[in-house]
Amino acid sequence: MTTPQQTLPRSSEKTTKSGKGKRDKKDGKRKDAKRRGAAADFADVGASAKSKEKKSRGGGKPKGKEKKSGKQRKGKRRAVDPRFTAATADKHDLYQLSVQAPEIDSEFFYDYVKSYTKRAPRWFREDFCGTFVLSSHFVKLHRDNHAICVDLDGPTLDWGREHNLAQLSAKEQQRIHIYQRDVLELCEPKADVIAAMNFSYCIFKTRELMQRYFDNCYRSLNDGGVLMLDIWGGSETQELMEEPREIEQGFTYVWDQFAFDPLTYHSVCKIHFKFADRTKMRDAFVYDWRMWTAPELHEMMVAAGFEDVHFLWDMSDNDDENDYQRCDHGEPDTAWIAYLVGRRG
Repeated sequence: MTTPQQTLPRSSEKTTKSGKGKRDKKDGKRKDAKRRGAAADFADVGASAKSKEKKSRGGGKPKGKEKKSGKQRKGKRRAVDPRFTAATADKHDLYQLSVQAPEIDSEFFYDYVKSYTKRAPRWFREDFCGTFVLSSHFVKLHRDNHAICVDLDGPTLDWGREHNLAQLSAKEQQRIHIYQRDVLELCEPKADVIAAMNFSYCIFKTRELMQRYFDNCYRSLNDGGVLMLDIWGGSETQELMEEPREIEQGFTYVWDQFAFDPLTYHSVCKIHFKFADRTKMRDAFVYDWRMWTAPELHEMMVAAGFEDVHFLWDMSDNDDENDYQRCDHGEPDTAWIAYLVGRRG
């Protein structure tokens, strides 16, 4: 049984996922899930993944939670939007439309940290920031808010500059600080909160590297600062399946759990897109991860020196919203998302 200790602000709409914003945790097992049977050859999968998407630390993966999509009525074909075909669509634009909800997420982090620490966070650091759309919304919340955007992938940061930074006012742009650096090394400027979202830290496949990341986060925070990361778990995270979801702008997002090794927890997941003209964008994003468990991450955060390390669990029974509360124990679920939070003393 969960033990709620602290109530967080509720979001205005539910932002659910099975991985990188992929599924509603209340869903039952899908009868139409695509299964591949035998375990994949991970050597071949790894080679393919590297050819599709840069896998260096902090490298190029956009982040965020899913937004609810409109439902298509049966028997009615969608009109073809010329922006959304395999030949014309931009994969980062597709990702932001189908997965991210930066308006909701930025307020969630701001409100929770302010409630938890009794002071407003003014310096927000987004590790593995990709197109840094989350940071772009954080600076809009208050005229004194700054965002530190850290990623290794130059082209993805450039896309963010052109499409997200350019949408901000001149004063807001001055409060965005972009670093093409390794998240294991950058520790200045100091932050009041660090967010590592959408399981991007799973690129660290050894305990040594994962611990180094937590150690550097601790060094990178101001006294009383907070580290927050999301965790993906449940038995369905180990299943091989493809899950399509229609997006209201007129295309289909497909989350592909492509490979999983239960002995190493090595996982390969992919994102594809399908369009109304029947063209497809396969392997738009490929993620080559180690799936870390909640107790492992908790232990390493404590070892890094963080105090009051705790989980936030979704207590809502309503599929239309999230209600993350502080809990000591979670309930069994086939697919769940939680937050892990730690404070620098």
